[in-house]
Amino acid sequence: MQNIRKIMAILAGKLLIVLSRMAGNQGTNFPGRLALKIYPPLLKELGKNTYKDTFIITGTNGKTTTTNMIARIFRENGSSFIHNQAGANMLPGITTAFIQQTDFTGRKTFDYALLETDEANVPLLIAQIKPRLILITNFFRDQLDRYGELDTTIKLIKEAVQGTDIELLLNADDPLQVDFQNQKGLKYWYYGFDASNYDSFTGAESREGRYCVLCGHELEYTRYHYAQLGKYHCRHCNNQNPQPNFIAAELLMDPSIHLQIDKLLIESPYQGFYNAYNILAAVSLGKLAGIQEKVIQKAIANFQPSAGRMENFLIRGKKVILVLVKNPTGLNQSLAMLAQDSAAKNLFIALNDNAADGRDISWIWDADIEVITDDKARIRRVICSGQRSGDMAVRIKYSGFGIENIIIKPSLEEGIGIAISMESEVSYILCTYTTLFASRNILARMQKKYPAPLQEKERTPEKAL
Repeated sequence: MQNIRKIMAILAGKLLIVLSRMAGNQGTNFPGRLALKIYPPLLKELGKNTYKDTFIITGTNGKTTTTNMIARIFRENGSSFIHNQAGANMLPGITTAFIQQTDFTGRKTFDYALLETDEANVPLLIAQIKPRLILITNFFRDQLDRYGELDTTIKLIKEAVQGTDIELLLNADDPLQVDFQNQKGLKYWYYGFDASNYDSFTGAESREGRYCVLCGHELEYTRYHYAQLGKYHCRHCNNQNPQPNFIAAELLMDPSIHLQIDKLLIESPYQGFYNAYNILAAVSLGKLAGIQEKVIQKAIANFQPSAGRMENFLIRGKKVILVLVKNPTGLNQSLAMLAQDSAAKNLFIALNDNAADGRDISWIWDADIEVITDDKARIRRVICSGQRSGDMAVRIKYSGFGIENIIIKPSLEEGIGIAISMESEVSYILCTYTTLFASRNILARMQKKYPAPLQEKERTPEKAL
């Protein structure tokens, strides 16, 4: 009887995935939710079908990009794996990923399971699926109205791994992660950055890791990579960066990323220091999984931004870059990356306050938006859109950006159209969660409708006239 219910749950889930996508939806959550109602142990049983290892990736920023990079490494290696690629990172979405890739009996095996999940969902997930390793990207303040303070979220993860033999791959430059080493029975691996030319020596941003998590005294930094990530030391208890097992050095962003990880040269089309951290994390896990360095190197070089994570479009011959932003640190790093691009640009920012975005939008005042006023950023106009377009426009105004170059267009389609049609060399489209896929659909339609113009040499003489 149980086997029949399991098969019924899988069949129902597969059918809903097909119907949902025929209707133009992603079909990521509801199929898994219904399947779990039909057969509650489904995720736990399907999770046993990995032949080698299960890896969980979590953290505030960068978990989707990092997970997708690791997936590319596994794919390049010829490995089979389960992956919640669409980014639905709660239990129903993860269940949907298993349903989609298993067979009707639920017995199909894979080399790996690669599961991205929200920080607060880690305890629920490891109660269903036993991972070999959990990779943590970083801990930043994010949507306090949904998740509460950071120490609450971190405590949930610490308590969930206590007493297990789960390995942890941690960011050695994040002082909020150092306390995990006090958990008994766990094995730790660390990744971190050496000094770079992009570091700062004073703290300009709002930093969560200001105080030592061990004794509560204020930390001293010799350099900041970004936000609270950097080289820190507590004079009171001698808490400091753990020695990394995987070290990144020789960072160059021009604006694509070049770096060296333990003598392995890595190149990536991505931009920004925060994406350099994502690359470092992905390469570190690839090495721990036993993947050959040449395979890792090729996979990262060929990995292209997608699904709003620095995704590129070409519309009417103009480069358009779509970026997800969801908290002060993410917005700061996106703007810093944008400022490194020497091209003249229009900036579109869409701000919503739906539940998935976080109702509290006060975080936009914690971000260092003032960087857009620097002449080197070469920002011609800022188009504010979304449900809270007016609030974003006010924040842009108080940054000192010229009010005559601030445009308010609540409609995403209108705003994006203006950002692309008005004079510039490139347009950056920054979106919060619930504006991201709508904006992506608009850009995809525009790219199809307005392809890049033919080069002069490709035109016929009649058209050239």
